[in-house]
Amino acid sequence: MIFCKNITLSYNGNTILQDLSFRVEKGQKACINGASGKGKSSVLKLLQGYVKPDRGVVKVNGTNLSADTVQTIRRSLAWVPQNIDLPVNNGRSLMDLLGMDDDGQAGHYAGKLGLSPAMLTRSFDEISGGQKQRIIIAVCLAMDREIILLDEPTASLDDQSIGYLVEVINELDQKTVLSASHNRQWHTHADKIIPL
Repeated sequence: MIFCKNITLSYNGNTILQDLSFRVEKGQKACINGASGKGKSSVLKLLQGYVKPDRGVVKVNGTNLSADTVQTIRRSLAWVPQNIDLPVNNGRSLMDLLGMDDDGQAGHYAGKLGLSPAMLTRSFDEISGGQKQRIIIAVCLAMDREIILLDEPTASLDDQSIGYLVEVINELDQKTVLSASHNRQWHTHADKIIPL
C-alpha cells in the first residue's frame, strides 16, 4: 500500500532523512515517531509529492510516485495537516473547497469524535483548537479515501478526544492510516511504529 525504500531527503544542504525504508500494508494503522525536526511531516509531504527525495523509491498502491502519477496518487489520499490554519471559515466551507457533497458523512464522523454535527457550520473563530481539529479530521474522513495521512492529529486534543479519535480510526478496517506523532497515548494504539 505504502512503500518507501532508501529515501534520502535534504533541505538547503541539511539532510533530514537518510536511507529511510518502511512499508505500510493495506488496513494497517502506522505511526511515524521521532523528535521535532526529525522529518515526520516531511515523510507525509513526500508521499503526496509536495517534496521530492534526493534519492530512493516511493510507491503508493503499487505505483511509483512521479510527476506523471502524483495527481492519481493524491486522489487516493486524505491529508490532515499539522497546521490547521486553513483558508476557510468552517467545516462546511472546507467541504466546499474540497468539492465534497454534503451526504452526512462529515456530520457522522463529527458525532463519533464527540461533536454535534451542527459544529460543521460554526465559525472556526468561535470554537476551540481541539474542536476545529476534530472538524477537519471529520471532513477528511468523509472524503472516503483509501489512505489517510494524519500529521500530529492529537496536537490540540485532550485525552478524551484522543480516545474518540482512536476508536474512529480503529473502526476503519479497510483504510490504511499513516500518522506522524510523538504522543505516547496515540502510539499505544498503532499497529506499527516507524522510528526516525
